[in-house]
Amino acid sequence: MKTLVRCFLPVALLMVAAASARPAVAQTPNQVIHVWQCEMSEGTTETQVEGIAADWLKALRQMPGGANIKVQVIWPVAVDATEDVDFQFMIISPSFTEWGKLWDAYKDDSPAAKADDLNQGKVACPDSAIWELVTVDAK
Repeated sequence: MKTLVRCFLPVALLMVAAASARPAVAQTPNQVIHVWQCEMSEGTTETQVEGIAADWLKALRQMPGGANIKVQVIWPVAVDATEDVDFQFMIISPSFTEWGKLWDAYKDDSPAAKADDLNQGKVACPDSAIWELVTVDAK
């Protein structure tokens, strides 16, 4: 009987530990947001900037990893210090995997690069940062 208990005890402890652990939750990939700080050239309008963003979105969606990309332009409404930033341009990818595919596909002859070439002189977006968007759920 002691042998049976010695063999069964570790298995029972593992079963109790597994049962008391949190239930497995299907993880969804966190979104990736690439944010550029942009300036408008003299004479460029907000409508033109939004058109540039739409053109870039169309180009990105033609590329690997771009099917589910979202693009947003953020205009300041009440900002303490905008420095030389007229607007922010954001690309939102559903995951780092998709973002990586898109980033790897960006070449001089890619649709996105060609869209960039068409908009030279209208906007300048020299600074950017990539952020991970983690959705928090209160249960």
